[in-house]
Amino acid sequence: MGFKKFSTGIVLGGLLTFASFNIVSAATYVQKSNAIHQYTSTSLRTVSNSQVNFVKSDGNYAWSGNPTGSEALNSISGTKWSFTTKYLLPTTHAVFGNSKYDVTNPQSAATNGKDLFVVYAPHELNGKGFIVRYDRSMLAKIGFAKSQAALTTKPAVAGIKVGSMFEVGHGQSLAYDKKHHSLWMWRDSATMKPTKWSTIQRISSASLKPNKVLKFHMNNHGANVPAGHNLTFDTTGHAYWWGISAGKVKIYKATISGNRIAVTLTKQLLSHQTGTHQQSMGYNPKNGRLYLVSDDSIVSLPASKLNGRGSLTSGSFKYTRFNSGREFESLFYDGTGHGMLLSNRNPEVLMSNSQY
Repeated sequence: MGFKKFSTGIVLGGLLTFASFNIVSAATYVQKSNAIHQYTSTSLRTVSNSQVNFVKSDGNYAWSGNPTGSEALNSISGTKWSFTTKYLLPTTHAVFGNSKYDVTNPQSAATNGKDLFVVYAPHELNGKGFIVRYDRSMLAKIGFAKSQAALTTKPAVAGIKVGSMFEVGHGQSLAYDKKHHSLWMWRDSATMKPTKWSTIQRISSASLKPNKVLKFHMNNHGANVPAGHNLTFDTTGHAYWWGISAGKVKIYKATISGNRIAVTLTKQLLSHQTGTHQQSMGYNPKNGRLYLVSDDSIVSLPASKLNGRGSLTSGSFKYTRFNSGREFESLFYDGTGHGMLLSNRNPEVLMSNSQY
């Protein structure tokens, strides 16, 4: 596809790959036609999800109570739900001495079943970042001390690869498309400000670099429709993201085919949003539900009821409120139907104790 060639980095003991600080480029396909299906305000309806509580976040997040061991996050209201530490992630400020590669502040994560992919977007790099691939079985065995050592100066640990630097934007949208066995994420602005053009990129699970970039615009009757900042896929390969407009939740559904994308604003607006930040979106393949995530606040709904003109009712929603004070960076699912929650301070992945 006319990719530029970059250094592949070094291999330590044939076990862990670390890429040099070069910016990766991939072939970009520009879609000149409008990507979004046109709609009118009268074609949309508002659905009450009044059981949802708005959780305000000022960015002053709490730290883990047990940064080198197991911790539990338990709901305090709504549908009961709890998470327990599954993987403790490294907290290295400079991977192998390179301060550009800071892994203390992950932004999103996804899994293909075998591997865990985590996006890091250090704030000082203004939209540049990288992905680390962790073998899940390895992470479960070695624990925090060895995973930390694997990214410092000690002998490498099998099953960890650090990818090259590339444009990740804010970095909170990595998602795995199980239907097409591919990773995707937005290349939004680091500040999350609206742009005229939207850019989404496919990521190679092997090289951890973008191998396709789609650039497109969304304009509805003359009004610019901004790109998403979160992303998930259902089992049929449809992409979803959500955002806020005039205080209401909008959910978008898209199909990526070849070098083109077609986007639809689903016809139902949600009356209540979960919190200050639209952190993540997840899809559970076991129950077909979508999850809209803010800090300490998660609402779910059946994806099938977004089809056509939609059939959501107030009884379609499940809501759970937590009181951890921590940042909920990413919620994603594997084939077991258990949610995996990426949280910061210290970075870790917690797994739900039920399939809800």
